[in-house]
Amino acid sequence: MRSLLTMILLTLFWNCLGQNQSQQLIEQTAQKVGIQNSDIFSRLATSQKFDNGILIVIPEITEEGEGYIILNSNIIFTDNKTGAVKAKYSGQKDWSIDAVSIDKIEIEPKLYQLNELTTAFALKIFYSNQSRPNPYSSTQLSLYALEGNELNRVLKDFPMKSFNGETDTTCKGEFEEHSKNMQVLNTFSNNYADLKFIDKIELSERNEDCEKVKADTRKEFEILKYENGEYKNKA
Repeated sequence: MRSLLTMILLTLFWNCLGQNQSQQLIEQTAQKVGIQNSDIFSRLATSQKFDNGILIVIPEITEEGEGYIILNSNIIFTDNKTGAVKAKYSGQKDWSIDAVSIDKIEIEPKLYQLNELTTAFALKIFYSNQSRPNPYSSTQLSLYALEGNELNRVLKDFPMKSFNGETDTTCKGEFEEHSKNMQVLNTFSNNYADLKFIDKIELSERNEDCEKVKADTRKEFEILKYENGEYKNKA
């Protein structure tokens, strides 16, 4: 019993230490790029370590009012050892929180190789509302290509997952759900790999006990090609 309690306390200690170190890293990086700590929307700020550096996401409050917040995006790549800024992307009013909230921002730990010289970081934004009659959630993907000392956004807010429905405010209702997987292809457009998305779509009905009583599924495919600095659907 004593060893179990010790293990729990150690786990809590290391979790708190990790959170404090992450917050310190975010604040130090914000200062380097001219962002005041008071303007950081800390709940969504995050970081991810890679072999060649650390990617840090700092949402910066640019406007707020009753029931809404608008955020600038700051995607910053720093040196593992020195903390020096190696590359940066800043977007004006990229994200907003209102009736649809941002639950979290997640950096994928995987890098995507777009050509021999270019790798991309993947950022996922998780959205949802609190509506019982019309529930909604969405996960959107953005890709940031590391090109020399620049980070360039090559894919913006591409929907990877979505869920929406119409209900009687409990569980009974009709729902539509999309879930996509991305593949980097060996075909190229303008020297960048094409991206293939496989979308699993489910249309369903649920009863009062939240059980599916009817469901139809199908798959669709979509290929995005690189043109003029970003990925587009050329279909």
